[in-house]
Amino acid sequence: MMRRKSMLALVVTLVSALILSTVTAFASWNDVRSSYATYTGSGYEGGAALLDPIPRDMKITALNSTDYNYNGVQAALAGAYLEVQGPKGKTVVYVTDLYPEAAPGALDLSPNAFSEIGNMSAGKINIQWKVVKAPISGNFKYRIKEGSSQWWAAIQVRNHKYPVMKFEVNKNGTWINLPKAPYNHFVSTQQLGTQPLQVRITDIRGISVIDTIPGLPAHGSGAYMVPGNVQLPD
Repeated sequence: MMRRKSMLALVVTLVSALILSTVTAFASWNDVRSSYATYTGSGYEGGAALLDPIPRDMKITALNSTDYNYNGVQAALAGAYLEVQGPKGKTVVYVTDLYPEAAPGALDLSPNAFSEIGNMSAGKINIQWKVVKAPISGNFKYRIKEGSSQWWAAIQVRNHKYPVMKFEVNKNGTWINLPKAPYNHFVSTQQLGTQPLQVRITDIRGISVIDTIPGLPAHGSGAYMVPGNVQLPD
């Protein structure tokens, strides 16, 4: 009987440790990840994050699915900036695409980024990286996806200092959470109307800011951009 109790206690301990390690895997948004990097010429157009157009001289990366969907939020690190350390030095890259087949922590860098931190002939290098404040200026920008209207809408936040995890709309005094889709837009399936929208944006640090954007079109239209009025604090 004592042996059975001891075995049960051991199982409980191991399960608890496993749960704790899973929970703490993403304990801090700016933890340093260690993995590998490869390189590719794609990601400037048609990337999973839908951030076109992207200048061809920009240093970009595709990100493994574990980190791309950080803390269970789809496309959480889309549009994030990462500081990457390799054998030859450091660089900062912009997350524009998904690297679905990669191991946790892995990056698929643009050639101009890879060459700064490693030898191109290696093809694959060991790296460390972390999320950093974006080297940007100005306020948010919003992309309203094609087909959006007062009945259905998909809204993307761009030009943010830190990754955006949550997007809410104030509807009749109640904050409505819009889930984030894999294509890096926050989606509403309920009527939001055509009046200006008060929105609340929360970043990966848990910091929120409130903005107001123009109302949605009465009927579906092509994609368009809307300037924001605020930015996340440092």
